Amino acid sequence: MKRLLITGAGGNLGKICREGLKGYADVIRLSDISPMDPAGPNEEVVQCDLSDRAAVIELTKDVDGIIHLGGISIEAAFDDLLQANLAGTYNLYEGARQNGVKRIMFASSN
Repeated sequence: MKRLLITGAGGNLGKICREGLKGYADVIRLSDISPMDPAGPNEEVVQCDLSDRAAVIELTKDVDGIIHLGGISIEAAFDDLLQANLAGTYNLYEGARQNGVKRIMFASSN
């Protein structure tokens, strides 16, 4: 795989995937709404709010696969959850569709 995108890369699971998937793709694009550590070798770091459709469409350009871990996993106001989890996931799938990304892995918990 040439380029793999991991959303929610600043979270606990995202950090584990960041380390565990080194070597799986030529480049790993790491994204989170919060600032992250600088990019290492063969990494790209992109700060992105998944509720921003235009930003997400840009984020998914030139990507071969996506691991979607981004979202709010704790109790929060419904409007915040709606934007982060529902709109954000929709935007990611729409960006993938528009940019021809063929593989998405979506992880969720409740």
